[in-house]
Amino acid sequence: MTAEARARPRFAARPILAAIAVPVLAIVLAMVLGAVAILVTGEDVVSAYGELVRGAVGTPQNIAATVVRSIPIVVVGVGIGLAFRAGALNLGGEGQMVLGALGAAVVANALPGIPSPLAPMVALAAGCLAGAAWAFLPGVLDVKLGVPMLITTLLLNYVGALFASWAVTYPLREAGGGGVAQTASIPEAAWLPVIVPGTRLHLGVLAIVVLPFVVRWFLSRTVAGYEFRMVGHNRLFADYAGIAAGRRLLLATLLSGAICGLAGAIVVIGMNHRYVDAVITTAGWAWSGFTAAILTGAEPVLTLFAGLFLGALEVGAAGMARSTEVPLQLVDVVQATIILVVAIRLAIRVRVRRALRVE
Repeated sequence: MTAEARARPRFAARPILAAIAVPVLAIVLAMVLGAVAILVTGEDVVSAYGELVRGAVGTPQNIAATVVRSIPIVVVGVGIGLAFRAGALNLGGEGQMVLGALGAAVVANALPGIPSPLAPMVALAAGCLAGAAWAFLPGVLDVKLGVPMLITTLLLNYVGALFASWAVTYPLREAGGGGVAQTASIPEAAWLPVIVPGTRLHLGVLAIVVLPFVVRWFLSRTVAGYEFRMVGHNRLFADYAGIAAGRRLLLATLLSGAICGLAGAIVVIGMNHRYVDAVITTAGWAWSGFTAAILTGAEPVLTLFAGLFLGALEVGAAGMARSTEVPLQLVDVVQATIILVVAIRLAIRVRVRRALRVE
């Protein structure tokens, strides 16, 4: 072998295969357990999964419904993943999404005279600011006082949801809205336009086309992104190397909250056109986004595909439930299995690292 051949970099397939193996294994095991659940109901596994696939992608309308369902999942997953890459354990995606949705609805209704091209942008910006503001407190508590962000963000989910529920039940409730706690409908100028006639697919799909690649570029090609990753790998070492780890952690938390707030704003101006109490928490978009993020190791582009898969699973499960006796809760079984497999992988990795340190 010549010196030139030895110097030529070789394609490292093993790390790529290792990165793909765990998500694939998690999905396979989840589908196997789903098959067991289907058998328990007395249904045929092949026909049930066939109905699931048809419900998700069987018609153009079903494909559009799957993409619409996936938009908040992917956006929240990218936001949570960004925080994870910087070592910020942000589990507050749901609360940040709720406040982002509420903020978008309030601002859109407060500024009815803004023309159409600008109104959606203002509402989206309001959602981002609201989400970032809701993430600010746990970020500061973690950086300044050492209060674990995992706990504060998780608890603030409930505070945010209850605050939004109070707001749309009393001061922001639509007059004559009946028994539903909701805001008034936002001006039509603030709606995201439908891009495929006959479906609900709206312009918010650009968020999942652009955002994952922007975040990946930011993390891999910018100085701030490199510092985020350094802090995520080892916060103390990053501090020792001259990186302001606390500031970077706080900035990552704010950006993560802003992206989660963006997801909530998209739901309001692209789907419901108002804030409806408990719709976001009931839909479970944030936790599906969390599942997508941990399934892919917080890789933004892979989170896009994981989010589309989970969105298809949720839409397809609804179609399967209509055609068979299999309940919608099959989706919960699949997602829980995915989280369990990923958690086992992380636990094994931690044990191996500890064993190597002891040796």
